[in-house]
Amino acid sequence: MNERVYKTKLEFYYRSLVIYLLTLVVYILIKGKFFQERFEVVFKDPIIYVISIFIIYFVIVLITNSVSAKKLIFDDKDITIRNRFGQRKIGLKDIVGVRFSRPKRKSKEDSSRVRIVKLKLLNRKRQLRIRINDFENEKELETEFRNISRKLTSKQWKQPDTI
Repeated sequence: MNERVYKTKLEFYYRSLVIYLLTLVVYILIKGKFFQERFEVVFKDPIIYVISIFIIYFVIVLITNSVSAKKLIFDDKDITIRNRFGQRKIGLKDIVGVRFSRPKRKSKEDSSRVRIVKLKLLNRKRQLRIRINDFENEKELETEFRNISRKLTSKQWKQPDTI
C-alpha cells in the first residue's frame, strides 16, 4: 500500500501573527511617552484596537486550523480527507470528473499553477473543492490530481458508448 500524505500549511498564519505582534509592539513603543520619568502606553488609540483585533483573529484561526489538522491521503484506490475529528474516503471510481482552476498570473517556482481542484463525485450534487495552496508540497499534490484526471479521461475513451 503506497500512501502519500499531504498536511495543511500553517506558516501563513504564523507569519501574519508575528507581523501583527511586531507592528503592535513597535506602534506602542512609538506612541508611548519616552521623555517623561515613566513609560506610558496610550490605550485609547483606535489603531491599537484594530491591530489587536487582527491579532485575536489570527490566533483563533491558527488554533482552529492546528486543532483540526487536515490531511489529504492518496492511496491506490481512494482519497482520504482526514482531520482530527473524523475522515472521509472518496473512491477513485466515485470521481466522475476533475476540474482545475485557472493558473496564477504570477509564476513562482515553489507554488503550483492551480489554485483550486474541483472533484465531481458520483453521488453528490455539488463539486468537492480542494484548495491546493493550503497543503504542503503543492506541485506533488497537483500532479496527483492530474494523474487522476488522466485516468478518468483514458477510461472514458476506452468505454464504448451504449445507447
